Order: sequence, then structure tokens, then C-alpha cells
Amino acid sequence: MNAMNMPNDLSALYNKREEIKSKIQDLQGELKILTNSLKDMFDDTARMQLAQQGKDFGQTSMTSGDYKVTLDYRKRVEWDQDELVNALNGMDPDTARHFATVKYSVAEAKFQNAPPEIKASLSEARTVSLQGVTVDIKKVEGN
Repeated sequence: MNAMNMPNDLSALYNKREEIKSKIQDLQGELKILTNSLKDMFDDTARMQLAQQGKDFGQTSMTSGDYKVTLDYRKRVEWDQDELVNALNGMDPDTARHFATVKYSVAEAKFQNAPPEIKASLSEARTVSLQGVTVDIKKVEGN
């Protein structure tokens, strides 16, 4: 017997799962409100502490009563690809290799739509591994 024909009643699992998903969503909303309140309360002090260290980003902590509050200003760096290539080309090759990392990749949609001979050639360099499994259950209308 395959999973499609199993006589198990999934309604209890479905209902419990939906209930938990709803609670998680509500709690995430509440947590976001509390986190934003803490950020609003301590943001000015935290930014001043970082500025005193000559930083715009990073982690800083302060104590309030019996509590230690830490704010972490994470940074995201993006490089202008054309400017970066120009800068690296202006360096000697050893120095450029020391500072730069080059990564080649092929978009999955382009790979899947490639002609067979190109696909075969690229396949030699391609490794596919499981990233994770997602499980979902939905109630079928009309049942």
C-alpha cells in the first residue's frame, strides 16, 4: 500500500499543525514588536558607543538595571563588479589573487535549458546535494 491509499485520518495532525503555525505567527509578531521597542530604547546609546570606537557597524552592549542589552549592527558589503575588476587588474597578479576570490556558477534554469552538448560538458563540474526537506499538508477542498 502506498502513502496515497493509506487509511490514516490526518485531520488531527492537520488541525494541530495549523494551530501551531498560527501560534508561531502570532508569537513572531509579538517578538518583533518587543525587539523594535528595545531597539528604539537603546539605539541612540548604542550608536554613540560605536561612534566612540570609530565604528558604524558592530556589536555593543549596555547595562540597564539587572539586564545587559546588546545591539548588533550587521553590515552587508556589495562590490561594484566593474570597478573591482578594474582595481584588481591594476594590481600585480599575486596581489590580486591574494585579495580576490573568484567563483563561477551557472544559473540552474540556464543549465536545465542548455543544449544537450553544453549540458553534458557542464555536468562534469556540477554536484547536486540535498539542501533540506520541506513538508506541508493542506486540506483538500470538498472533503
